[in-house]
Amino acid sequence: MKRSLCLAVSAAMMVAGLVTGPLAAQAVEPARVLPTPQEVVDTGTAVDLSGAVTVVAKGDVDEPSKRALAEVLTDAGATATWATTAPATGTVIQFGTSDTATQAVATTLGVENASTLKADGYVVANGTNGGRDVVLVEGHDAPGLFYAVQTVRQLLNGDGVMAAATIRDWPLMPIRGAIEGFYGIPWSHQARLDQLDFYGLHKMNTYIYTPKDDAYLRTQWRQLYPAEELAQLKELVDEARANHVEFVFALSPGNDICYSKQADFDATVAKFEQLRGIGVTTFYIALDDIDPYLKCAEDLAQFTSSGFRKLADGQAFYLNKVVNQYVKVHGLKPLQTVPTNYAGSAPDPYKEQFGQQVDKSVIIQWTGEGVFSDQITMASAERAKTTYVTDHLYIWDNFPVNDGQPDRLFLNPFTGRAPTLHQVLDGFTSNPMVQSYASMIALAGYGDYTWSGPGYDAAATQAAIIDELAGDDATVREALAVFVDLNQDWRPYRPTSPQAPALSADIVAFWAAVDAGDTAGMKPLRDRLATIQALPTTLQGMATTGFYADSKPWIDAASEWAGAAATAVDAVVAMKAEDMPAAASAILESVSLRASARTTMRVSMLRGDTVTPNQLVPRVGDGQFDVFLSRAYTAFEASLGAEPVGAGAALPATASRSADLGQYQNNAVTNMTDANVSTLWWSNAAPTTDSWVQVDLGATQAVGSIAVHQADRDDAAGDMFYRAELQYSLDGTAWISAGMYDDTVVIRADFAAPVQARYVRVRATAPNPGGQWVKIREFVVTGPVTGFDTNIAVDAGSAPSGAFDVDVETALRGTAEAGNHITRLLDAPQTGGSVLLMGTAAGAVEVKTADGWVKIGDTVADSSLGAVNVPEGVSFTGARILLQAGEVSVTEFLVSTLTAPEVTPTATATATATTTATVTATATATATATATVTATTTATATATNTVTVTPSATASTKPSATPTVKPVDGTTLYTTPGFHKVNGRDWYTTCEPYSQTTRCRTEIWSTQVSLVNGVHIQETGWHFNNLTYLPEMTRAAWGNNPLANPGTFTSDGRAWRTECNTPATGRNGCRSFIWAPVTSATKKADGTWAYSTTKGWVFNNIVRFR
Repeated sequence: MKRSLCLAVSAAMMVAGLVTGPLAAQAVEPARVLPTPQEVVDTGTAVDLSGAVTVVAKGDVDEPSKRALAEVLTDAGATATWATTAPATGTVIQFGTSDTATQAVATTLGVENASTLKADGYVVANGTNGGRDVVLVEGHDAPGLFYAVQTVRQLLNGDGVMAAATIRDWPLMPIRGAIEGFYGIPWSHQARLDQLDFYGLHKMNTYIYTPKDDAYLRTQWRQLYPAEELAQLKELVDEARANHVEFVFALSPGNDICYSKQADFDATVAKFEQLRGIGVTTFYIALDDIDPYLKCAEDLAQFTSSGFRKLADGQAFYLNKVVNQYVKVHGLKPLQTVPTNYAGSAPDPYKEQFGQQVDKSVIIQWTGEGVFSDQITMASAERAKTTYVTDHLYIWDNFPVNDGQPDRLFLNPFTGRAPTLHQVLDGFTSNPMVQSYASMIALAGYGDYTWSGPGYDAAATQAAIIDELAGDDATVREALAVFVDLNQDWRPYRPTSPQAPALSADIVAFWAAVDAGDTAGMKPLRDRLATIQALPTTLQGMATTGFYADSKPWIDAASEWAGAAATAVDAVVAMKAEDMPAAASAILESVSLRASARTTMRVSMLRGDTVTPNQLVPRVGDGQFDVFLSRAYTAFEASLGAEPVGAGAALPATASRSADLGQYQNNAVTNMTDANVSTLWWSNAAPTTDSWVQVDLGATQAVGSIAVHQADRDDAAGDMFYRAELQYSLDGTAWISAGMYDDTVVIRADFAAPVQARYVRVRATAPNPGGQWVKIREFVVTGPVTGFDTNIAVDAGSAPSGAFDVDVETALRGTAEAGNHITRLLDAPQTGGSVLLMGTAAGAVEVKTADGWVKIGDTVADSSLGAVNVPEGVSFTGARILLQAGEVSVTEFLVSTLTAPEVTPTATATATATTTATVTATATATATATATVTATTTATATATNTVTVTPSATASTKPSATPTVKPVDGTTLYTTPGFHKVNGRDWYTTCEPYSQTTRCRTEIWSTQVSLVNGVHIQETGWHFNNLTYLPEMTRAAWGNNPLANPGTFTSDGRAWRTECNTPATGRNGCRSFIWAPVTSATKKADGTWAYSTTKGWVFNNIVRFR
């Protein structure tokens, strides 16, 4: 059965020629051929193959090549007639391996024939002879003929016209393909068949069959295949032959073989004979990933060299016996192997002994300098050949295999391999991913590189394979390219891997556009995010549907991440427009999508022999989505003008475990309580029912929360308790349950009211599936938090602290009964300001005064961001919501020193407010006169006096003289967010990320004089004072920026002056001034004001260096 994969063409080597004869008047698109051919001559004649064509070939021409050409001609719209001699007229294709007939046509067309080429070489040429079109498709051998057809396939355009071309081509490496050698979910039979078709299309010739799920290769290697399994293998062997791919059968006996035992040799031969019976002619013995010691008494007696040399002796004895008594006897292709020590080029006793003892015909695989090799150089490969004492070394390349990071797809272009390695190596086989169709991106790179390393263009191959897999639809092609960009991170194997480079560039441009107020500059990121959000729908239209199925977990995750980012973009834009309710609504939606993207397990895993769905959270676009969202959230949080309530302190604890769990290597239980998530305790056995780990707090303590961080990361299942109960106890005997947990990576409990405990433990309620061990990175027990309180029924996984931490990614969720409360207590009294609610909680807003709790307004049942102002002059020490019955979800319940702007109440309230203000100013010599504001607001409300507001970045009235932030002095007020009183003056500072640093803006409460239509106007309020750039960049990083270098300069027609390293700036700073008019106001005896304007240097910026 033949399955066709659509082979599209893209940027690569262009082949063009002179257009004469019947097509001379037509403009023929230059063809692009991959892999890059070795020799191209710019001659030939474009030939229309969409009509009647005669294919001249011998009757015994290679059958796979014949089928392939017939398929190509049918796709071109040709009506093909097959003949052994050429007719008198009409278009002719001379087709076959090099013989007198093909050589005669080559001479006619002026091209050297294929007889002198290397193995797998071919010639493709076209031209005219006697006024008719002639095409030559000639192979040096049968594989070369097959590859010639693949080139013809690429030379045809959509109209069935073959581009003018004269090509002589051959591969530089004899071994080009893949080894199915990964751990995890094996490929399906259909996927393997499709892989073999793909290899043929891409001129790859090797498939090493060694899937880890085939027991007859490993644990049952001595047993012959049952008839059903053998029949499936035969179908693979036949499909490989149909694509000129060598099916290499790789046996893995190393776990229990006795190398010197005749019975084990006989079992090897019997297995190979069974496979030879279905057409296998190349065999491989894999000795990797085994215990590196001899197993049986016979081997220990026969092989007595020191150290690991004895292992090499035993293995060489066995391999040589297979070579001499089986491979050579039957005239088979050379035996292949991978040794037990398969990485690194440095000499060692095992490698040297293995290379010296094993038969020189054996072809040896090597993984490079590491199991995963970032780079493979000529020098490294030459050293390895010397170390392994072999002339036949080729690469087992562990890319793009993802069994070590099964939550990732590696869709990188294939790079990092010297272009001239064909001079020293026999070839490469890629170890692909669990996802066979997604692996085709990397495999296309291997095909093109191993054919012609010097001609390999990674970008061209990447573009071509994306088009091939996507199909002809331009929208699908663009979407697939966008998705591939999100999966470029090959860390830690390649530390310099780009992380979603195209997305990253759009994010950088977006923030620059935000800073510049350039709406158009924000569009590229918006467009990219829209494309990513639509991936689950768009990519369903891919030509290679298997890629979509393989990648669906990552496609869905990417869409969700993009949704989170797109709504964060909306929030940033809303903040710029000072529409904080809209910003809050977008932030809440973004947080929800991000939480789902970070926690939804979509990737299946193999547990024992069972494929278990939804075990891992896909990682996609990480390093970009996260950073972007964190920056957007931080900017929003800073705009709220509130301080978080501190978290509870971690309690000192001593860890222990049940004896049955043990310890793997040096991963001790003490690592669970060392406050370091990069260390861990690791069991050496799977838990059974009632296995446990626990911590002892040393004495009875008040406990506010517990968090047990399992596996390698918080967002991916792995070694952990899969069925567990969290318990606490006063005496270690009587245990109280804090919750049951299934498949939960972070076991967490937050107590609405502190509980008393000395011991806390995790107990297994059932054995782990698949015999999974347990890792625990941190077992954290924290004390209660003061400063807030609630008595609602808190949902599992939520915590009261989520409403008070100025962190939009946490929330208090639960169910309230009428009269329940959410309360925030202040460290010191505050006068005025506002109470902010972000989320959903219906009830009355109250503040605690000296006279008790006083109602100041109401919330609404569903509000993205609402605020209720504290009446002017009211001093209070706490705020609360006295709740109505219902669901509660509060992202933030904050007390802000900002007063919310007066707005029209919502439809649920009718309010009338009258505000009067009297301004009294005492002028100094400059416009920054001191001022006092007395504001009186009277409000009458009916129903619920509920107001949904936009908190401004600056206060609308003068703040309390006792701000809630820590006291600052005249140097730190510029870098500490919040309200400050310094030298009797009121100041207000906000900070936000800016380019590569953080920029703080400071304003001062003052009276400013401005000239409006010839009249001087005094305005008292918050006015700009300066910008301060925090010490997050070095002086060198600022480069030639005039704000960071002494001297004068002109910008936007204004004169500036910068001074650095002065007593005022300190050794690591600069400050800048602008030449500007300054108006002074002087009060005259009659009570009026006199104004005078002069020009001078006005302070504007501070830059601090790291």
